[in-house]
Amino acid sequence: MNNIAKLGQEFGEYVFQVTSELLVKTGQPKSLSEMERGIRQALIKLGRFLMGSWLALQGSRYPEKVRPCPRCGEEATYQYKREATLLTIVGQVSYRRAYYVCAQCHKGHYPLDEQLGLRPGELSAELESLTAMTGVQLPFQKSSELFEELTLISVSDHSVAKAAQAMGGEVQALEAEWVAQSEDEDWLQEQERVAARPQRLYGALDAAKVHVRGEKEHPWRDMKIGVWFTTTAVPPKTPEKEWDIQATDLSYYCDIDQAQAFGKLLWATGCQRQAQLAQELIFLGDGAEWIWNLVQEHYPNAVQIVDWFHATEYIAPVANTAFSDQDKQEAWIQQVRTDLWEGKLDAVIAAFDGLVAHKQAGEAAKKAVTYFTNNRHRMDYPAYRAKGYQIGSGTVESACKQIVTQRLKVAGAIWELDNGVQTAKARAALLSNQWPVLKARREHLPLAA
Repeated sequence: MNNIAKLGQEFGEYVFQVTSELLVKTGQPKSLSEMERGIRQALIKLGRFLMGSWLALQGSRYPEKVRPCPRCGEEATYQYKREATLLTIVGQVSYRRAYYVCAQCHKGHYPLDEQLGLRPGELSAELESLTAMTGVQLPFQKSSELFEELTLISVSDHSVAKAAQAMGGEVQALEAEWVAQSEDEDWLQEQERVAARPQRLYGALDAAKVHVRGEKEHPWRDMKIGVWFTTTAVPPKTPEKEWDIQATDLSYYCDIDQAQAFGKLLWATGCQRQAQLAQELIFLGDGAEWIWNLVQEHYPNAVQIVDWFHATEYIAPVANTAFSDQDKQEAWIQQVRTDLWEGKLDAVIAAFDGLVAHKQAGEAAKKAVTYFTNNRHRMDYPAYRAKGYQIGSGTVESACKQIVTQRLKVAGAIWELDNGVQTAKARAALLSNQWPVLKARREHLPLAA
């Protein structure tokens, strides 16, 4: 009897055994839910049996006496078969595989582990991927509880955290490769020859605060966040109408780092989207100086647009403190908003400048004058609308909420710097539909040195 037929026979016998145990144990079920729970548990048992038997078929019954050492290339000699345990999506599975030792470098290795990417004593690549997926969505304790409820497989919150951060570490490794490519002139020239040039590509930058452990003077650090996207939506004809962004093909990236270092990531991720080749490249952001310095340094030909909504936030605080009469407040706000919408920046700046001497509103008015003066070349909203450009940075503000607010700012969360960054990067990758790439990279980890 060949191995497949033997496995089929053994599996059939085990199916009968598990089914019999299920029916005897359950007896007369009280509900369909009870039947479903029993079937799920039975399927886990069957899967565990099949996984172990299938693994047993992978190793040769009579292992080769000598194999090349994967580290130094010299001869490694067969020793014996060692047992190992895997933590898989069907639970804990034991198997035996051949063990070799190299006489030259004295390192041992397991050909079957290397062939299939097996991780004795650790989460399998599939289990790691799935637990990490929950870990970047919810606090680790809740992720552990939810995962067990959904799969009947118990994974500790520590293991969930480790899995999520391993995925984030893989993002860091991938980004390092992108940075190296983006600094390679040959690679950039090749992109100019073969890459499709985007017709219109948007970039946006922002930051959100993260509570970091051990930072006594500055416990809240800026998580800088960027996003690349496309959209065919255009701004409304008047600012009062509903705004339609509908961003598509989004790529998120993030880090807690100095602006100059983050600029390398801005450039590297942009090169992955052929931003440097785009026929039209538009950047959106608020008035933060670091944003526009980076854009100017790495993409000097890009169109720079200050977010419309951020600009209008300077108007009401001045009016509310300058005028006690509500009608005057509303009239002044409406006039300045209209002038800003129509691109009359001289009138906008003059309106604020006229209130600089006001006792209550003076300080806010002075800040507004500086803000609009420094950014006036990024506020030609009529020209932007005429070209169909988006003028609101809602896409990157949404990224800040999804990556930082919804995950890193959960109640009571204080992060070790590296763990927080890796969790954020893993979440950004999931939101960017990059998870299959990370999962594939984690399936066959390199041999330990």
